[in-house]
Amino acid sequence: MTDGFGISDVILLLFVTIGPLKAAIMYAKLTAKAGPALRRTIAFNTVFVATIVSLVFVFLGQNLLSLFHVSLPALKIAGGLILLLFALDMVIGEHKDEVGDALPSTDIAIYPLAMPLMATPQGLVAITAIVAETQTFGQKLVIAAIVLGIMALNLAILLSAGFLFKGGNASGRQVVVSKVMGLLLSALAIQLMISAFRDLGVIAPLAAAAH
Repeated sequence: MTDGFGISDVILLLFVTIGPLKAAIMYAKLTAKAGPALRRTIAFNTVFVATIVSLVFVFLGQNLLSLFHVSLPALKIAGGLILLLFALDMVIGEHKDEVGDALPSTDIAIYPLAMPLMATPQGLVAITAIVAETQTFGQKLVIAAIVLGIMALNLAILLSAGFLFKGGNASGRQVVVSKVMGLLLSALAIQLMISAFRDLGVIAPLAAAAH
């Protein structure tokens, strides 16, 4: 598809970085006390915002970086820091029954669901890096179509998240999965920053470091 990415590589990379797993866990937790109509509204709003943000980076990501004189390594470091702060809260934060009897606000669709859990920092960096390798506008359209396909899957998963975490010990499962996902997100955040330092020459490339 591009000099650096095949179409299967693009699909896999974007599924891992902007796919449904992380957002679905938090969505199920935050909307546990909401009615079906409110849950649907939050799900649609989440996917809509994440889709718009992702498509902006598909078509305008490089322009935005140039406009603000921001390098790709700087974007990686900033995205990594944001993701790390959020992930650490998932791992070591005190999360008692945060939802209680109160209904969630639709604002959670923007934060934390759409960003940074669906349109993730590493996902936006990945999109920018992939688009940087494209040669034609048609290739950008293919990437946009892949993003839309993944977002459609995200919506389907969010709408069925209540069933995935249904049961007497749902709260306990959510806490365990949330802690594990927080740990993995922390590692991804650090990896994102390591990648930026390699780009800048601060850290030797992996092959060179092994010798």
